[in-house]
Amino acid sequence: MGLGRADDVITLADAGGSWRVRVSCAGRREAAALSEQEGTGEGVEQYLVQFWPATA
Repeated sequence: MGLGRADDVITLADAGGSWRVRVSCAGRREAAALSEQEGTGEGVEQYLVQFWPATA
């Protein structure tokens, strides 16, 4: 994942603050194997991104 800073994509709150984030991925090994064999592993990886306020 390489979006970089993207303020206009996700709005977590109306005001500033600190947030915690957890990212989980499934399918990385399968994607790597497909990339080596067929040249692409697109659509194999799945991501779950969770956000919550740092004060929680």
